[in-house]
Amino acid sequence: MRRLALLALPLLAACAAEAPGPGALGACTGPVTLRNEARLAVEQFYASPEGPGAWGEDLLAPGTLPVGGAFSARVPPGTSHVRVVFVDGSAAELAGLDLCRNRTVTVTGREIIGGP
Repeated sequence: MRRLALLALPLLAACAAEAPGPGALGACTGPVTLRNEARLAVEQFYASPEGPGAWGEDLLAPGTLPVGGAFSARVPPGTSHVRVVFVDGSAAELAGLDLCRNRTVTVTGREIIGGP
């Protein structure tokens, strides 16, 4: 049993080295800015830790984000998936975005780009 415990120590140390720090995705708080540089107004904005199937509430409701406009919203901790729906019903999504490092989300055409 003691030998098993000794073998587990390096594994535990490796896990601790990869654990998120205070600025990591799960610990991030504060607003994220959505900028609309597309040719259409944005009608809906979703941000979710889980992504498709678990988008939650529309963060823009009940308004829209006009072309050239910006909107600031608080997103759930650990959010890494964003979705926007344009006024014509088309949508764009981006998964795997670290919103702690990318506090600005810019919609350009049918793309979503994260930035500081």
